[in-house]
Amino acid sequence: MKMSSKARYGLYIAVELAKQYNGSDVVNVTALSQTTGVTEKYLEQIVALMKHARIVVASRGVNGGYKLADSPDNISVGQVLRAVEDNLEIVDCLHGECVNRRECVARNLWSKLYDNINGYLDTISLRQLAEDKI
Repeated sequence: MKMSSKARYGLYIAVELAKQYNGSDVVNVTALSQTTGVTEKYLEQIVALMKHARIVVASRGVNGGYKLADSPDNISVGQVLRAVEDNLEIVDCLHGECVNRRECVARNLWSKLYDNINGYLDTISLRQLAEDKI
């Protein structure tokens, strides 16, 4: 399994917002782009997904930017990755249409792998990742 650039950059953005979190101040797009190495255009696309998942909130205007919707202690790495990576499904047929569901010899394997990956990612907060304490 390989994470996409969207997942990696989404995590970089979220961690940077966690590092700068104080509950009220926002980080402007230009600064966030420079710090994370993500172009402003791509950053806006990724942040839109995180806004939809209520991980990030936006503030418009001259002093506008982004901030985490909650404390970095309360947002997991799993939440961020699922927001930008279509739920981290490792195979298309796990939660969708599967013509071979009853006879699939690997279904339990995929299901347990999915549960273990997501379970682990949900144990790590953005604060832990930002402070390199995992």
